[in-house]
Amino acid sequence: MNVSPCKLIPRSFLESCGRLLAALCICLIGSLPLKADQSLERLFGLGPLETFTINSATLDRAFYIYVRLPLNYAETSCNWPVVYLLDGGILFPMLAPHQLMMEFDEQAAPVVMVGISYGGLGFSNGNLRSTDYTAPADEPEYYGGAFDYQDFLANELIPKIEADYRIDQTDSLILGQSLGGQFTLLSALTRPNLFGHYLSINPALHANVDYFIQLEPVRRSEPTPLLLTRSTEERARFSTPLQRWLNHWQRASNEALELDIRWLSGQYHASSAPAAYREAIDWWSPSKCE
Repeated sequence: MNVSPCKLIPRSFLESCGRLLAALCICLIGSLPLKADQSLERLFGLGPLETFTINSATLDRAFYIYVRLPLNYAETSCNWPVVYLLDGGILFPMLAPHQLMMEFDEQAAPVVMVGISYGGLGFSNGNLRSTDYTAPADEPEYYGGAFDYQDFLANELIPKIEADYRIDQTDSLILGQSLGGQFTLLSALTRPNLFGHYLSINPALHANVDYFIQLEPVRRSEPTPLLLTRSTEERARFSTPLQRWLNHWQRASNEALELDIRWLSGQYHASSAPAAYREAIDWWSPSKCE
């Protein structure tokens, strides 16, 4: 006589195992990550938020774009001022809520914010900021990709933002800190029509300051507005070469830039972006979209 193996196991034991398996499945499902859009919606201080990936033909790499819209964007038909944030994986979640709080306090006009993220920290995670944000240098050898990155912005990212969102590119600000500050300084000098205004936060020129000293700036019809913020607690490694370039620029009496230098008291190299951004909003004074 053939007997099913299941009949040899007590029914109560099978029911207990079934309940345990169901509970385990529920725990596993509950521990799975939410979709990115669901989780980000809960960080409401970042939004209204839209995201997309752009696969750059210029750089043969993907970038992850985060767009914060003004609260009343959908109820308007005007074109909005726009802020582009380099190192968007860090600066976007730092400054988007800061912008919102400034709007609540009526200290800033609403703007569209565009964060440009690598999606990871370090070369091994695809973060090539040390190449993309820098002018040429004798060392390190991976410096010098800034002009290609400018082409990516000019030919790929900015046209997409203009096509998909109601922005006024002439009323724009790009900001970067450290090597990102080197990029915004370089762009103000070499691609001045790419953005309306430029913010350079503690630009790191330690490896290639001589390139900047020898650089002949490109002029636009009016001097290019550049705000350069300096932290009082900056390390000499960064402050000394920057001062060398500033001394050269001031001796040359060059009128290509409308240069404004502001000191940030008590601030350090990597953490001064919120204070610098507040200064930039006051300096830039973006138009109101009504």
